[in-house]
Amino acid sequence: MKIPQDPTERIFFYEDVSRKCLASRNDRRSMYRIYRSYYLNGCSTDGDTPAKFNKIYPHIDQLTSFLYAQETTRFAISLGASVAETEYRKVPKLTQAINDEWNNSNTDIVFGQALAWSLVYGSTFVKILWKGNSISTFVVDPHDFGVLREDVASLDRQEAVVHTYYISRSELRNQLENHPQKDSILQKVFATPVNSDKGLGALDRIITSAASPNMIGNVDLDLTMPVGYTPQVAEDLVEMKELHIWDDDANDYRVVTIADPFVIIYERTEEKMFVKGELPFIQVSPSPAYDYFWGVSEVERLMPLQNLRNDRMNQIFHMLNLQAKPPRAFSGFPGITDEINRALDVPGGYVFGDMPSAKVDTLTPQIPQNLFQDLAQIDEMFAEMSGITNVLSGRGEAGVRSLGHASTLARLGGSRTKKRALIVEDSLEKLTTLYLKLLQIYDKRRYLDDSNLLFVAAQFTDDFVVKVDAHSNSPIFVEDQTQMAFSLFQAGVITKERLLDLVQPPMLQLIKQDLKDKIEPAEAAAAASAQEARAQQAA
Repeated sequence: MKIPQDPTERIFFYEDVSRKCLASRNDRRSMYRIYRSYYLNGCSTDGDTPAKFNKIYPHIDQLTSFLYAQETTRFAISLGASVAETEYRKVPKLTQAINDEWNNSNTDIVFGQALAWSLVYGSTFVKILWKGNSISTFVVDPHDFGVLREDVASLDRQEAVVHTYYISRSELRNQLENHPQKDSILQKVFATPVNSDKGLGALDRIITSAASPNMIGNVDLDLTMPVGYTPQVAEDLVEMKELHIWDDDANDYRVVTIADPFVIIYERTEEKMFVKGELPFIQVSPSPAYDYFWGVSEVERLMPLQNLRNDRMNQIFHMLNLQAKPPRAFSGFPGITDEINRALDVPGGYVFGDMPSAKVDTLTPQIPQNLFQDLAQIDEMFAEMSGITNVLSGRGEAGVRSLGHASTLARLGGSRTKKRALIVEDSLEKLTTLYLKLLQIYDKRRYLDDSNLLFVAAQFTDDFVVKVDAHSNSPIFVEDQTQMAFSLFQAGVITKERLLDLVQPPMLQLIKQDLKDKIEPAEAAAAASAQEARAQQAA
């Protein structure tokens, strides 16, 4: 984009681009609220009665575990074809640095949270920053994010994106401590009224909207409403926007930090804040759409099944309640029928009547033997919708009589889940590639390569991609990769140390040290003794 040089025109230009990026925000927020409620409570809104059994939550939890396993995910650096062989000596140490930084920064947990909510919303984002001497990551909700072209399904092809967030007034004051226009910016921002209605619950909104604090009357409020898990913040907050817009003249993204009501605080290139030409956001979308940037929500596809399950559960419990306390028909009894019914509803209750034709008929409904069969079929529909077979769930399958047969069924039946696991793997690789780029720019630690030469990350080549090692992000691939590792070792094409790297047993570094200091020397000594014994026999 061509950014105007005139300061006034540039402000209007930024405001127009920001407005276009957030054009669908309110509509998407309404949809996301419904998806969130179904995920947490199995019902449409916070005011509805929660489902007796919310099938969506455990289903999404199980699907997430198939797509990503944070305890086994590891990474490896893949070099380009033009890289010299001397660069390969630096790969092991930098690979270890990436894996250590991944776990130490808690990004393994952050990415798991982002993945779970991406199945709810369709997309989430992981923002990556360099803070202090390490990498920091956190989840960005899709309703706090906006793009210029929603018909373009790639974040890298967007000319402009906006991230909206909130900070307290005291935090803003601290961030502007060394800003030359601190006083004028704070005066404009603090003069804006604070939206005191943010985050209020149903009853709070009724009370705060009343003209008088004394209220008389009935409030239609469901006391059994589900918990919305919505944070309540009493501190006055300032809405901030971070606009990332491509600048053709600088050949880089320009980052514009804006405070409500559109007060520009900072205007810098991405090179000064992050990495030149790279956005600090990674989109996580397990079910992408080629013509819709935000992807497809897994919860939205499960909502009709959850509604069907809720209706069937309500019908079953209604029938069971009628069975436990069936209705009665009274005929020929004088007096008040309600009193007679209460008398017959307690142990030892009785009623006197002087009418010979008086009788009580109990209308007990017949309970079908396959009462819960429909629920089982609906649960199978949940599994079919997301591609989770019985073998993947550990339930077994009819006709399976051997481990090899079960493994084959799991391999074939998990093809749909594997497809989405590979999509998630692509997001992991983009994120960790940015990890190494940040280490090259900001990390000053020295490493020792395989030739015992010291180097820093900045001396490493820029022709690389960080890959997920052996598809370790998904437990579906684990068994196949383990078998392949042992097959390669038996064929003699990998060493014992490489076998350990592929298998990743517990206490890996100690095992490697024992292999180097104890096992291999003992094997070498035994081989030498055997060779000497053979030589003596030959003589």
